[in-house]
Amino acid sequence: MASELPDAVNVGALSLDERPPPQNGSESHADGSGETAPGVVEDKSSAAKKKKKKKSKSKSSSDKPLPTQKFVDQLFPWRALNKPNVGRCAVASRDIKAGEIVVAEHCVIFIPRSRDRAEVCHSCCCDIAPPAQSFECPGCRYAVYCKACKKEAMEEHKLFCQVSNPISGIAKIADCDEDLLRLVLALILKRRASKTGDKETSDPGASKDGTVQDGIIYPSYEDAIALKTHSDKVPTSWKDSVRKGCQLLFEEAVKAKVVDDLDVTVEDLENFAALVNTNSHGMGAHGSGYRNADVAVGIFPFVSMLSHSCRPNCCFSSEGRVMYVRATRDVPKGTELCISYINLYEPRSTRRMQLAVTKHFLCSCERCTEPFALSVDRFLEGCICAVRGCGGVVVKTSSLYEQDSKSASPDSLFQFNTTSWKCEGCSRVLDPKLSAYLTTESGEYPWQLVAAASDKLGAAMGVYRERRFKEARVLLEQHIAQFTGKLHPLNLLLFDALTPLMNCCRATGDAAEGSRVCRLILNALEKVLPGVSLEQASFYFCLGEMYLQRSESAGTSVMAKHFKKQAQEAFQQARRIRGVCLGKATLPS
Repeated sequence: MASELPDAVNVGALSLDERPPPQNGSESHADGSGETAPGVVEDKSSAAKKKKKKKSKSKSSSDKPLPTQKFVDQLFPWRALNKPNVGRCAVASRDIKAGEIVVAEHCVIFIPRSRDRAEVCHSCCCDIAPPAQSFECPGCRYAVYCKACKKEAMEEHKLFCQVSNPISGIAKIADCDEDLLRLVLALILKRRASKTGDKETSDPGASKDGTVQDGIIYPSYEDAIALKTHSDKVPTSWKDSVRKGCQLLFEEAVKAKVVDDLDVTVEDLENFAALVNTNSHGMGAHGSGYRNADVAVGIFPFVSMLSHSCRPNCCFSSEGRVMYVRATRDVPKGTELCISYINLYEPRSTRRMQLAVTKHFLCSCERCTEPFALSVDRFLEGCICAVRGCGGVVVKTSSLYEQDSKSASPDSLFQFNTTSWKCEGCSRVLDPKLSAYLTTESGEYPWQLVAAASDKLGAAMGVYRERRFKEARVLLEQHIAQFTGKLHPLNLLLFDALTPLMNCCRATGDAAEGSRVCRLILNALEKVLPGVSLEQASFYFCLGEMYLQRSESAGTSVMAKHFKKQAQEAFQQARRIRGVCLGKATLPS
């Protein structure tokens, strides 16, 4: 079967927190808010004093540079600044060219994601693909190593192995994320290595901690624990699960004598979990193939200093244990450097809600605060006005008015009124609470269209996930035909049908229709997300593959030559974008 693109690409930092949204919060950076360790209930006056004291301490701590910051200042074209209510951020210290490396950083710790544990080496984080030989640890039967790393890695794995076995069971008992607990264990062992110098707990590159070698920064354990967390903003349900998981993990670590002489408490493990939840980044498979999937999770203190923006000027990709951040366009001196933590082809309300839930801050980037009536965001959730001769875009009034406020709280993202809709062209207002709309069954009002389109797409995707590609293609094409001309062409409910439809076309051997759909995807991406991204490069690569297939089945030599030319143009675009994002203008194998 032809290579298949994921239906949704998450191009941001990875969060392991998928719990309900926090009840309170303010604008913040991933490294931004003060840390509040879990504690017992106190009287209001003492709690207030303690809170004030903690805030003061947190502020002074955030003003301090990370221990290895001096090397970053010398090596990379930015400096760290502190912004009120945001924390550390990176600002260009000179003009930066598109494609230039902004950060090259070795991870402090990493673990492969459980679902992909056999896909990458647990020591070097490089892909393990057939026919490469891999070796599974016979003790925990979890860790997998490549042939080159086996001998040294197995020696270093001993202590991790002793505690790793029970983690899956602990995660189920505590209703806690298994990968989160493994990262906490990795931080415990990193702390042990930093304090004792014990070779059994060290990892490849540990001897380089706090140094720069070959243009790569090797941050230390102290750099990692100096990062800020959002432990004061995460929901109680998440804290309760993590507390239980950390308690059970601590007990296993005591049995294995992993925490002997480390002065580590359960509260320390909870703080490790909060740190991981706030600052972890996805690793792997960004540049090695056509997929932009995360197969591992790591901690990169200096990458974490780059703020999120829904209109980023940098992107990141990993090679083994090293994360590279490159500018995706020219960045003038004094400009803040930003990456994306999330999928950016989402409505504004969805993006802000996701960031509020997983990263605990209200996004106030340029794209999220520009007037909604002038933003491309309105198209992602808009419908076409049904009034004859109008053709304007109809959007929710909550999107038009409430989301333009920079001072809005995350609570408002979950509670705003979504009942009325307004056309930007003829100013017609539609309110489903009015009896005139309640009695009709026309299905043509925007709230009805959105509900119907969501149901139809959900049904089609259910068939697609079962890999019943012929049936799924029919359902996806019917969905697009039914709602084209009613939803805006850039509406997410139409866009989300395009990638699976392209994959269905490829799976059934229809490169002609697949290439047409791929063009629609690229056109939408370039309108909504100006600038370059690995996601675009992946689609251009697929487009080139499909044009090559068309050239092989072309009826005449003239048509074959035409399709080959189009394939080369698509591949050239993929090379150009990968050259900017990855520093190498090569195509995936």
